[in-house]
Amino acid sequence: MRLSDAHVLLTGATGTIGTALARRLTERGARLTLLARAPDPLHALARSTGGVAFPADLCDPDALRGLVDRVEEGQGPVDVLVNNAAADTAGFLTDLTAEDLRRTIDLNLTAPMELCRQVLPGMLSRGSGHLVNISSLAGVATFPGLALYGGTKAGLTHATSGLRADLRGTPVGTLTAEIGPVASEMMNRIGRHGPSEASFDRVLRARLLSLLEPDDVAVGIVAAIEQGRPHLRLPRRAAPIAAVTGIPRALARIALSGIPTRPAPQRPETQRPETRSAR
Repeated sequence: MRLSDAHVLLTGATGTIGTALARRLTERGARLTLLARAPDPLHALARSTGGVAFPADLCDPDALRGLVDRVEEGQGPVDVLVNNAAADTAGFLTDLTAEDLRRTIDLNLTAPMELCRQVLPGMLSRGSGHLVNISSLAGVATFPGLALYGGTKAGLTHATSGLRADLRGTPVGTLTAEIGPVASEMMNRIGRHGPSEASFDRVLRARLLSLLEPDDVAVGIVAAIEQGRPHLRLPRRAAPIAAVTGIPRALARIALSGIPTRPAPQRPETQRPETRSAR
């Protein structure tokens, strides 16, 4: 996917990864619509990248409804959708509130799929487009305290695999980015839950994972978009383990090759001539 002059809608733009992505996408010549809840840091980022700020809360059904139409009315068709916004909820399930559950599922799973649903008709009609869903290695192996977060990310990874199957043979590409721990405020917040912090400490000491730098993640995602890769798994040392979980999905795609991805239009039934009984 060529990013030069492409219109990219980036959610979670003011987060650690989002900010790094905005800067790297700008370097590649993309035109950015930047979406996040807090207007002040969002407008500051827009000024520094030449992007357009679009403050919105993706957990608000009214804000989410028709969002892509409103973006495209002002900035033109979206060529690349990057679903980066996420809630980093951590804690024992019974310590979380019903609102914690609702907001995490809404932001991590419902909003990305809804934005994909909104943007796809235009991409398909124009004959080009790219969907990028930023998932997590927590969707591959979930640590204590991350049942909710890991469950939503596993759902996003699996849903993106289904989208890839639906879009087979079309000009719209997909990218699933399964990202491990990143040096960020998000990791600091997760670390406030003792069992989660102890789990990350153990796998980092054992070098099963490494703490990623946000800019390295952004560089990897941008390169994967431009190269048209369907998957990105970071850190690379964890990629083989993460890839194993994708084997059933890959086997399903092979086994179902050739099956139409959308129902064929039904022909109207031939009207039978009216018959009259003889008298």
